[in-house]
Amino acid sequence: MTTPPPPTDVASVKVPPAAIPNPNLDGSTAPPTTEAVIQTRHEISDGWQCVVSTPVYTRNSSLDDSAVSVDLEKGEKPKAIMGVSYEPNISTQEELKAVKDAAPLPQKPVSRTWRFLRWNFFSVYRKAFTCVLTLNLVAIIVFLVQLKKNNSVATFQNAATAASANFLAAILIRNEHVINLLFWLVCSLPVWAPLSIRRRAAKVYSYGGVHSGCGLSGTIWYMVFAVLAMTQYPSGGPIETALAVTTGITLMLLVIILVFAHPALRMKLHNHFEATHRYGGWSAILVLWVQTMLLVISNAQNQQVNFGVALIKTPPFWLLVIITLLIIYPWTRLRSREVQVERLSKHATRLHFKYTDLETCMAIRLTDAPLMETHGFATIPNYKEAGKGYSVLVSNAGDWTNKIINNPPKKIWVKGAPTWGVMRVALMFKKVLVVATGSGIGPCLSLLQSYPEYPVRVLWSAQDPEKTYGQGIIKSVFRSDPNAVIVDTKKTGRPDLLALAYGMLVASECEVAVVISNPSVTRKVVYGLETRGVPAFGPIFDS
Repeated sequence: MTTPPPPTDVASVKVPPAAIPNPNLDGSTAPPTTEAVIQTRHEISDGWQCVVSTPVYTRNSSLDDSAVSVDLEKGEKPKAIMGVSYEPNISTQEELKAVKDAAPLPQKPVSRTWRFLRWNFFSVYRKAFTCVLTLNLVAIIVFLVQLKKNNSVATFQNAATAASANFLAAILIRNEHVINLLFWLVCSLPVWAPLSIRRRAAKVYSYGGVHSGCGLSGTIWYMVFAVLAMTQYPSGGPIETALAVTTGITLMLLVIILVFAHPALRMKLHNHFEATHRYGGWSAILVLWVQTMLLVISNAQNQQVNFGVALIKTPPFWLLVIITLLIIYPWTRLRSREVQVERLSKHATRLHFKYTDLETCMAIRLTDAPLMETHGFATIPNYKEAGKGYSVLVSNAGDWTNKIINNPPKKIWVKGAPTWGVMRVALMFKKVLVVATGSGIGPCLSLLQSYPEYPVRVLWSAQDPEKTYGQGIIKSVFRSDPNAVIVDTKKTGRPDLLALAYGMLVASECEVAVVISNPSVTRKVVYGLETRGVPAFGPIFDS
């Protein structure tokens, strides 16, 4: 086993183009199969060039695979390997500066107001939300205008149908198979299709705007139903009283759900958001079932028909049936799975599953208390040579993840079907820059381990990455991108990710960037790149 040499202290040197070195990591003089340096060249004068060299592990590195591999199937545990370290390959301040200087970040080309409107206020998510809400508001206005004409269309029954249809659409767009269908359709675009089309289609992960728009629209329609029911329904009798009570309860539940779903409260009180969405939603559906049965009984009495006949002629009944089935479906796939835990550090752990293979860039929902909460995680498919299975990277980001890290389970619940996530759109492009911070490298590894030869550049910033996440993860990064830029924030401080991303993207001629980080960093980098004309994608944290 040969320990790689320390980084060459070459921040900026002038050499003739023919004299550019191409060193091997093992010190041999034979030509390496993969370049072991980042060579960022700028023509200066008389054919001289500026070369910035960053030694990294290459696929022909002499680093023994066994140094960082363990067989969890046999009960082996990861252990520190003396004398083998990726420390020499972590970027220094000088190297980071060279990356930024390779393509300096330009000024934003348009006014601040226009930038806010174009790339913030009118994001794809908000466009979808606005489109759905606008169509419903127009329909409501047209619907209410009919009241003056005493038109039979403007009835509380039809308002109930419109509300139910919107609630169905809101739930349907969140169904795992619908999500996968959307991604499959969009990602079927060939890479030779115009970039302008692919970059727009790749925003498919903003489907949450439809969910929000339909949820709010359904609530507005339900308010219309409540008002019309009070004015149009015959007064007196126990059914009217029961309708009034169920309507009031449903409205209260819907308003609570909407309030906690607002982005500001959702981020600050995420546990409350999950609880109100789950239990409030279930309760609202249950009350709507009671209310629908009351209306069917009333209609059967008024029309003097059989209850069954009145039931099958009630549209909200059929819509509620579909809604209920969609709510129940993920629970039919709830399974307790054996998990093998690879503790990486106090901050992170890796859960290994062997029961099935998963496609690249898919996410699953895990929980140890199915009725209380579920948590979404990107899956990392095993390398083909590692056999069947996948893994999940868990970092300490809250009470639940802290419990999983410090009290690792032997089994854990997996709920619902796997769904494609934002990283899946990377395969729509010819060459991609992947930007990650901390455990955001997990979703990126889903792509890197499934397609280790895919043309990709990697920029990863983390605190003490080797100690926190282990050599196995770093090795996977370098296997996919031998020239990956890995930043240890403990040594260099937090870098200017936007400037680094822009410099790497331009220098390596990537088509797009995919950013996986926390909400603030993701928004900052994606916004900063898009305002400079670079297609960029990142999760929108709407759930």
